[in-house]
Amino acid sequence: MKRISGKNLMRTIQRQRGFSLVEIMVALTLSLILLAGVLAVMYSSKVTYNENERVGRLQENGRAAVEMILRDLRGSGFPGCAQPIEDLLELNNTLDNPTEVPWNFAESTFGFEGTGGAWTPALDADLFPNATPDNDIIVVRTIPVGAPSMRVSAIVNPTDSISVTKAEGETIEDGTPAIISDCANASVFVASTFAAGGGDTTATISRATGGAAPTNATENLGATFAPGARVAPVTSIAYYVAPNEAGTGPALWRVVSNGDPQELIPGVEALQIRYGIAGAADGVVVAEYVDADAVTDWSRVISVTLALLVRSADENSPTVDERVYELLETDVGPFDDNFQRALFTTTVTLRNRTT
Repeated sequence: MKRISGKNLMRTIQRQRGFSLVEIMVALTLSLILLAGVLAVMYSSKVTYNENERVGRLQENGRAAVEMILRDLRGSGFPGCAQPIEDLLELNNTLDNPTEVPWNFAESTFGFEGTGGAWTPALDADLFPNATPDNDIIVVRTIPVGAPSMRVSAIVNPTDSISVTKAEGETIEDGTPAIISDCANASVFVASTFAAGGGDTTATISRATGGAAPTNATENLGATFAPGARVAPVTSIAYYVAPNEAGTGPALWRVVSNGDPQELIPGVEALQIRYGIAGAADGVVVAEYVDADAVTDWSRVISVTLALLVRSADENSPTVDERVYELLETDVGPFDDNFQRALFTTTVTLRNRTT
């Protein structure tokens, strides 16, 4: 066995003595610099991600609010196969309260102009509780998206029950307003009883008077309908701005017929609407856009332009919002806060009023 001399042993120990204090401090300093750089990148990425998420949510809320309103506006009115302008289609409303907001189906689109802390015409506070002043309200009468569409299977005289053919599983709930329409006439009534026939592809719809609203004032439809006439449920849908349920910010709300208000989209802060009036010459070209309080004949409204101002959920903007937003010739702001805001403006043609 080879022995290590004392001199060689000292050299071996010196070679294995490790880092010096200076080397350790230099290594720690470099590590801290690298760690600081990594943390800075991570923090910047997190800030960017959160900011993109907030902006994305703001844009998503605005687009969702606009699309919900446009979807119902596109289907406003229910003309059968005739254009409901200049008396081309006669509408009979047999409900016992046909001029109230939820049941006035003679006006497929209707609006309230909000200005000066009040609305024109006067607003039913029970129908639209806590509506935010100086914002417009729009009411759309339409066949709901995805609603069943049935066809009359036999001649319907004014006081007859209505026999229809339908797809399996389709139904109209008892007490639901519905419309029967063809190329000459349309009648709105309440389906008191919907009785499915054999094979679940036929049904009989009866009408009765009395009871809680909505109900029929008469069983007489006011017109005779031939086989092939369309039968479908109808409803009124109102959109307006009000504080959210938590009371922490604004939101877009909806009321369907005379039901309870429903909070839809958070952050919708302002809503302004103008209505396109058909020209006298041909009835299908917009002559002018006016506010709701300037509309004298709602049957001549063939398009709607709307503007929504949507704000972020939190005050996260690094700068104070001192902008004045122009919503269809109505100035909103400045707000002098740190919420981020986005303005959405669009125009939609009421298809059933122009085709």
